[in-house]
Amino acid sequence: MPNQNTTRQLLIETTAKLLQNQGYNATGLNQITQMSGAPKGSLYYHFPEGKEQLACEAVVYTKNVTLASLRTVLDATPDAVGAVQALLTFIADNYDREDAELGVPIGIVAHETARSNENIRQACCGVYNAWIAEFEKKFTASGYSAEESADLALLINGIVEGSIIMCLTQKSSQPLRTAARLIPRLFPS
Repeated sequence: MPNQNTTRQLLIETTAKLLQNQGYNATGLNQITQMSGAPKGSLYYHFPEGKEQLACEAVVYTKNVTLASLRTVLDATPDAVGAVQALLTFIADNYDREDAELGVPIGIVAHETARSNENIRQACCGVYNAWIAEFEKKFTASGYSAEESADLALLINGIVEGSIIMCLTQKSSQPLRTAARLIPRLFPS
């Protein structure tokens, strides 16, 4: 039997995956325990406040995982424009993998809960703020002013999120690849 920390982490990771692929409302506690293999009692032991607490922790887990990938890709290319193109291409390549289970990292959850659940809204806001801060750092390091960097970071985050949603809708990585190709047009020479 897995130890308590392993069980807790397994519940968080399973929930994160389900939230990315089907959202908060469609994700049930029975489904989480069934997919994770954890006993239902352990869910309430580790998350006494229930689904909301588990969802908040799953959103934070998603933030940490995606931030690690985001930093790796952005740090690999010195120039901000090239780094954004590399990120979009990286996500598109992941989408095209046969074993890919690409969902929207938190977009579905943010959409569903922004007006109805303050705790989850704040958790999602924290994720977006963290991603935007990474883009902002990259633009600032590439010589953009603080104001330009903040504006561009917000814009790029929207392009990434929107392109992923379009890929899922169209069942094609083309929206991400198109966005990557067009990114240089957004930046003055």
